[in-house]
Amino acid sequence: MNDSLQAAIKEAFTVAPSNVVVLPTLEIRQTGVQGPIFLVQARRSIVATDENSNTWTFEPSGFQFTLPPSSEEGFQSLNLAIDNIGQRVTTFVKTAKANAVPVEIVYRPYLSNDLTRPQMIPPLVLYLKDVQINEMQVTGRATFMDIVNKRFPLELYTRARFPTL
Repeated sequence: MNDSLQAAIKEAFTVAPSNVVVLPTLEIRQTGVQGPIFLVQARRSIVATDENSNTWTFEPSGFQFTLPPSSEEGFQSLNLAIDNIGQRVTTFVKTAKANAVPVEIVYRPYLSNDLTRPQMIPPLVLYLKDVQINEMQVTGRATFMDIVNKRFPLELYTRARFPTL
């Protein structure tokens, strides 16, 4: 089982008490470009505290996702579908596509009887790719940072930039 999950949520997954519900949440953010969107997979909004002691209001939304498996594969992704009600996510994505800053998806599970902290610390942070928009949903893939295909070294050493080479 995932080591970042807290003991309370491990117990909820194992025992499945009927009076405690796991509330999956997503934060969609594009730092420096636009404000974040906070969503909860529930019928009502919730006010919850994140891992940095910041309090946020998570709006109710329908979304579907499957967490990437814990394995030794280099490239893992999560397929994500968010209901397009109110066009808020569509507007966010259209603005995001016009900028080179990556869109981050932060997954935090909470328990219905404890909104004082997420039950996964640190939360899972993925980067949104391959986004598609239709009238009903915004779909995409969220991946970990793709370090396998990253250029190495990250800085290109040229004679123009470094004349003493």
